[in-house]
Amino acid sequence: IASPAAFNPALSNVVYTPPNSPWPMIQNWMLSVQRQLPADTIFELSYNGNQSTHLPIIADYNQAAPNPVGQTIAYTARVPIPSFGPITWLDPAGVNHYHGLAARVEHRFTQGLYLLNSFTWGKGMGDSEQALEYYAGYFEANPGNIHDLAAEKGPSAFDVKFNNVTSVVYQIPVGKGRQFGSGMNPILDAIIGGWELNAINTAHTGTPLDVIYNATGANQISSLSNDYRGEPFPRPNISGTASSQSRSQMLNTYFAGYTFTTPAPSQEFGDLGRNTFRAPGFWQWDNGIDKTFRVGETVRLQFRSEFFNILNHTNFGIPDTKTSDAAFGTIRNTYPSRQIQFALKATF
Repeated sequence: IASPAAFNPALSNVVYTPPNSPWPMIQNWMLSVQRQLPADTIFELSYNGNQSTHLPIIADYNQAAPNPVGQTIAYTARVPIPSFGPITWLDPAGVNHYHGLAARVEHRFTQGLYLLNSFTWGKGMGDSEQALEYYAGYFEANPGNIHDLAAEKGPSAFDVKFNNVTSVVYQIPVGKGRQFGSGMNPILDAIIGGWELNAINTAHTGTPLDVIYNATGANQISSLSNDYRGEPFPRPNISGTASSQSRSQMLNTYFAGYTFTTPAPSQEFGDLGRNTFRAPGFWQWDNGIDKTFRVGETVRLQFRSEFFNILNHTNFGIPDTKTSDAAFGTIRNTYPSRQIQFALKATF
C-alpha cells in the first residue's frame, strides 16, 4: 500500500472478496411436546433443525488444475492466473444443515432430590468449516477441490451423533430448614446439616476426523501454507474395512483395516469423503460436595469441593490424520485426568 511499485502478486497472498456477495442466511425451526408426569416429573420430546446458506468458504482462488494423464507439469504452470501466487477467496457458496431429536426427563425437587437427563441424537452436514470449529492443534477441514463442492459435503466438524448428559442434585434432608433436624443444636447442625451432593455424567460419541495427504510435487495444487487462509486439504483413496481392536491397540493403529493411497497426479482428489472418520468417544463423571454454614442470622458460608473426572477415566484425544506423517493413525494425547478443587464463598 505504501509502495505499490514494490508489490509483487506472485510472491504475495492476495485476499479476494467478490463484490455484491450475498449475506449468509440461517433458517431455524423447532417442534416440542412436553408432558407432566406423576411425582413432579416432566418429559419433553423435541425436534430442532436449521439450514445455513451463502456461508463463506475460504479457499485458494488460484488453485491449480490436476496434471494431464501421464504428465508432471509444474504447479506454477497449472494455476489459472500464473502472474499471481495464492489468492485467499471468500466464496459465499457454503451450505450447512442440522437435524436433531432431543429427549429430556426432569424430576423436580422432592425430598431434596433433583434429576435432569438430556439426550440428543443429531446430525450436522455441510461443505464448509470455520476456524473455531475444530480441535486446538488440529486443522480446518477445508475443501480439497473448490471446483467440486458436491464432493465436499460431509459431517460438520462439530457433529456429535449421540450426546447424553445426566445431572443429579441431592440436598441431604438434615439440618436447619430441611426435613429432618430443623431444630437441632447449632454445633451439630454445623457438622451434619446443610450438606448437598451433585453429579454430572457426560457421554457422547466422537467428532469427525478429516484424513488427508500432503500434496507435493506433481500433486501440488496450492502454495498456501495456513489452513485459515484457505489452504486446500486433498484426501487420499481408501480401501478396506475397519478391524476390531482393543483400546490399547487403537493408540498405535487407529485406522486399522483401512489402506490409504495417494492418488495419481491426474486424479489428485481421492475418493475418501470429507470428515469421514470419528474421534474416540468421550465419557466423564464429575462430582461436587457442598456444605453451608450459618453464621448468625444473615451470614452464610458455603464450602465447595469439586471432583472433575472423579473415576479418572482416560478419554483419548484425536489421532494423527495425515497419511504422509510418520505418526499417522497414532494417538498421543488425552483429556485431563482427575482434578480436584476447593472453594469457600461468603454471602451476607
